[in-house]
Amino acid sequence: MGIIALVAQLPYRLQILMGIIVGRIAYAVAKRRRHIARRNIDLCFPELSDGEREYLVKQHFETNGITMFETGMAWFMPYWRLRKRFVVKGKENWDQLKEKGVGALVIGLHFNTLEIANIHVSRLFNLHTSYRAHNNPVYDLIQHRGRERNNPTSEAINRYDMRGMIRVLKKGDWLWYAPDQDYGRKVSTFIPWFNIPAATLSATPRLLKVAKAQAVGITYRRLPGYKGYEIEFIPAFEDFPTGDDTADLVRLNQYIEDRVRENPAEYLWVHRRFKTRPEGRPNLYK
Repeated sequence: MGIIALVAQLPYRLQILMGIIVGRIAYAVAKRRRHIARRNIDLCFPELSDGEREYLVKQHFETNGITMFETGMAWFMPYWRLRKRFVVKGKENWDQLKEKGVGALVIGLHFNTLEIANIHVSRLFNLHTSYRAHNNPVYDLIQHRGRERNNPTSEAINRYDMRGMIRVLKKGDWLWYAPDQDYGRKVSTFIPWFNIPAATLSATPRLLKVAKAQAVGITYRRLPGYKGYEIEFIPAFEDFPTGDDTADLVRLNQYIEDRVRENPAEYLWVHRRFKTRPEGRPNLYK
């Protein structure tokens, strides 16, 4: 962590270049992760040619390498050095909701720019984040502080702490929450994602109902030439949740799929999104 903190003080463009190099090395040597990313992309983009899908895998590894350095910047680089790197679209969509004093569940996705982009979002809104505690307590402490340092009133809330999530939503705050990963059979329902049954976190509609909160969207992308980041604030979902949990989850997965299709290279393909399978269905990652 000391090395990461020191590297985070280097010039921004140099760190981006170093990230690209690290990503290319990882593509060459990380066979298991390369296999997972390639398999996910093959499953989700069958309409692409073999060459196009392989190019997307290579792009993805480069973006992952950059993310290593962006995370250091998010946690250790002074904000004044980064603030000029952010371009904001659609902020008025969230401002309108904020004026009503209603809590909002921010439907986030695991784009690999989320750490660095959220440091700016947390300065614009009182944004709390749900997260998975790291197994290493030192790493977890630094991750926790890194995510809270740009807004002293924000909290990093363990993803299993439903009471904590409901509490911040009920008091009218904003909670970044990413329901786009496989959390296992016990807490999931199988819902199509890219036309494949995917274990989808079942709690999202219920969390919104209990907290009486609205769902809003957010997405990020790197600007051309690695000049910075565009953050887009997406309006509140209309008539959501409806009371039909299955229909709501189908709609949610379609929303997530649409956002991924807009920016596929920067999505987290090294996660085994289809790890949990319906009974009798084969393992997709052998």
